[in-house]
Amino acid sequence: MITLGLITSYCAVLLEGLLIVRGATNRLFRQFPLFYSYVIYAFGGTLVMYFIHWRYPQMYSSAFWPWYLVSILAEFAILLEISDHIFQSFPLIRKLGRALTVLISAGLGLFYMLPTILASTGRSRAISSFLLRSFVTKAIILAVLFYTAHLYDTALGRNLGGLMLGFCIYVAVNVAMMGSAQAFGSALFARIIWFLEPLAFALCEVVWLISLWNLSPTLSVQKVAAGTDWDSQAVSLGLTRFNSELSKILHK
Repeated sequence: MITLGLITSYCAVLLEGLLIVRGATNRLFRQFPLFYSYVIYAFGGTLVMYFIHWRYPQMYSSAFWPWYLVSILAEFAILLEISDHIFQSFPLIRKLGRALTVLISAGLGLFYMLPTILASTGRSRAISSFLLRSFVTKAIILAVLFYTAHLYDTALGRNLGGLMLGFCIYVAVNVAMMGSAQAFGSALFARIIWFLEPLAFALCEVVWLISLWNLSPTLSVQKVAAGTDWDSQAVSLGLTRFNSELSKILHK
C-alpha cells in the first residue's frame, strides 16, 4: 500500500509542478495568491518528505506529521480566498464574508476540532479524529459558500468554480477516508492514508489544472436568483445598496 501511495504521490507532484508553472505563466498567481502559496508549500514539502524518506527513513514519521497538519490548517486560507472572490465586486460585503468564514472556522475549530486532541487517548486516534473534523468543517464552509453563490446567482466562472469543485472532491475523499478510519480502527487508518491521501490530492489537482489552465473573465453577479423573480440588475442593485449601507454604518 505504501508503494502504491508513493506512485500516486509522484503523479500528484507532477500535477502540482504543472499547476504552478501554468499559474506563473498565465498570471493566475495574482488572482489566487493564497491558493498557489498552498500548492507551492505542498509541492516543496512533498519533495522534502521524499528526501527524508530516502535518506533518513527513521525520521520520516516525525517530520511528516507536522508538515501534513500545517498543510491541513493552511487549507482554510483557500476558503477565505474563495469567499473573497464570490463577492469581489462588493468590498464591504467581501470583508463581511471573510469575517464570517473566519468565525465559522474558529468556532468549529475551538468547539469541534480541538476537543479531539484534548480528549482522545493515543496519538493515532487523536490525529484521525482531528483530521476528520477538520475536513467536515471545511465541507460545512464550502456548503455555505456554494449556498451563498447560488442564493445571489453569482457567476463563479471557470477558475473559481473549478477551484471549488476540486476542493470539494478533495474534502469528500478525505471525509470518507477519515470516517472509515474512525469506524474500523487506527490500523486501517495507517494503511489507507498512504494511498488515499495522495489519490485525493491528485484527483482535485486534475480538476484544478483543467479549470485554471487559462484565466477566465472577471466574476460578476448574473441573472435570476433561483426561485425568485429578481433579474440580474435587481440582484446587483440590491447587493450594491447593501454594500453602500454597510459602508455608511461602518464610517459613522
